[in-house]
Amino acid sequence: MQRFTRKILALAILSVPTAAFAGHSDLQVPPADTFLLGGDQAAAMMVNGRNVGQSAVVILSRTGGKESEIATVVPGAKFEHRFAIGETALIRNPSATATARVSVDFTGAPSSLSMRYALPQKK
Repeated sequence: MQRFTRKILALAILSVPTAAFAGHSDLQVPPADTFLLGGDQAAAMMVNGRNVGQSAVVILSRTGGKESEIATVVPGAKFEHRFAIGETALIRNPSATATARVSVDFTGAPSSLSMRYALPQKK
């Protein structure tokens, strides 16, 4: 009986999807810029984070070119949202002068989870 239980446990472990992963990023979003996460992902992703900066950020979703505001996150506040397959998470810095700082954790399919800024970054 113990061997049978071990085989079932081993099969259960092997059947856990390996496409999902957890990632972390400490973002610095330049003034008037937007950080984009996902959009081409093959699975839904959960994004949660905390505004660790001094200015508010706006969390939005983009699907098919249409943007929808999820939340305005003031300094020190947290956010969490589940983004569907193909939906892009946007972290927008509305400030014209201050760099936004956001600590973000996410899950998703690593082969198709892109990360980029909307504006070209200065080197």
